[in-house]
Amino acid sequence: MSRITYGRISTEGQNESRQLVKGEIAFIDKCSGAISFMDRPQAKRLLEYLKINPQTETHILSVDRIGRSTLDILTTIQFFKQNNYKLSIDNLGMDNTSPFFDLMISLLGTLAEHERQIIRERCRGGIDAAKKNAVYVGRKKGTTDDRSKVLKKHSDIVTCLQSKMKVSDISRLTQKTRATIYKVKKML
Repeated sequence: MSRITYGRISTEGQNESRQLVKGEIAFIDKCSGAISFMDRPQAKRLLEYLKINPQTETHILSVDRIGRSTLDILTTIQFFKQNNYKLSIDNLGMDNTSPFFDLMISLLGTLAEHERQIIRERCRGGIDAAKKNAVYVGRKKGTTDDRSKVLKKHSDIVTCLQSKMKVSDISRLTQKTRATIYKVKKML
């Protein structure tokens, strides 16, 4: 059975090398974990590859690389099972043929979702504290970012728009306002 790797990093500046295995075909998405697995460009390529090579074993470093939503993680795992695709989570040392796999995935998926909420709360707390100390004042009125900066800054929105998602779904997944999404859409 041949092996391939799927990975995900949240930003362009992060290094995906710890998720790669030398000599393996790799599909690495650069997007938020809030974006549904099935809507990610490299995940789509991975699934197309598996249609042609169904006996291939897919390796993922950890559950949170699949996503940060328990529902999305469980849906993805179910898709792999229904299509008889073997999926292995490397840091667990388990694959989807193990009887304990579903239990561990449910638990770790819930923890990944909780971790995402904690990160968002910490960011919000830091911004609020900075505003109180007049350190964070936001952008000056009348300033604008150039097109490439905006598209790079909101690459998660760009990915969602390119996959033809609805604005309301994008807002829910990315936690960004509809106004921001329409601004990015207009720039595309």
